[in-house]
Amino acid sequence: MRQAGRVSLELAEGRLEGEVAARAGRIGVEVSSVTPPDALVVIDLPDLDDVAARVPIEQLVVFDDRDAFRAEAALVIQPSMPTWTGHGRAGRVLAGFGYAPVAREYVDLRGVDPAAGAPEVEILVCFGGSDPALVTSRLAPIIASGGSWRTTIIVGADYAGGLEGLGPGVVRDPPDLAARLARADLVVIGAGTMKFEVACVGTPALMVAVADDQLAVGPPFASTGAADYLGDGRTIEPDRVLAAVRALAMDAGRRARMGRVATDIVDGRGAGRVAAAILALAGRALV
Repeated sequence: MRQAGRVSLELAEGRLEGEVAARAGRIGVEVSSVTPPDALVVIDLPDLDDVAARVPIEQLVVFDDRDAFRAEAALVIQPSMPTWTGHGRAGRVLAGFGYAPVAREYVDLRGVDPAAGAPEVEILVCFGGSDPALVTSRLAPIIASGGSWRTTIIVGADYAGGLEGLGPGVVRDPPDLAARLARADLVVIGAGTMKFEVACVGTPALMVAVADDQLAVGPPFASTGAADYLGDGRTIEPDRVLAAVRALAMDAGRRARMGRVATDIVDGRGAGRVAAAILALAGRALV
């Protein structure tokens, strides 16, 4: 008999520390080095097939946003593309942006008015927590100095580039990132997970790829009208990005339309939909 209600986390490498560990404790997640033999296993790893081979098919749930899974699972979740085109097999597939799991802090900020009392357009530039290709240093300075808007540049805690020369409005790893994204008039971001968070709060976005795995997922998301995809941020001409920023900054009507589309595409209920599917699968196993 499976023990209902118990959630454990097996780390592939490293360990939970600081606020992440504290949050896991608050929500009742136990860190374990051993997976119970009858457990429902949810994996989200670069090498999916290696782990999948050790788990019974009926107990396996796979997040596969790269369409890389080649084995068989009870449930496959693809939140980054309209359809799943992996070469594996699944008892059930959840595919599409409606399954993007977005943190509660972003869901609670839906409906924030970015223009309330702001005398000028506020642009936020953020390319993720580490930005290993240093796209920030390529693009942020020209955005910050290229127009009559206010620019905030955000880098993550693991950003290895220098902050000198990025501009006056540089902030490292702010605790209120969600609120900043919701207040901005538009954002320039990578095409990874942040696009879902930005869409959830209704902020129009210009996206560039900052890693290889973002090259495929940027265009389909942009095709919804929730954002614009400009290309590979590691090679794109900065002047081209500046032109796109200037055009959108000057078009309040288009920004408003993009924001409305974005909140429809990512409605904040993705995590609940995924959780319901996993719980349904667990419920069948409990019988």
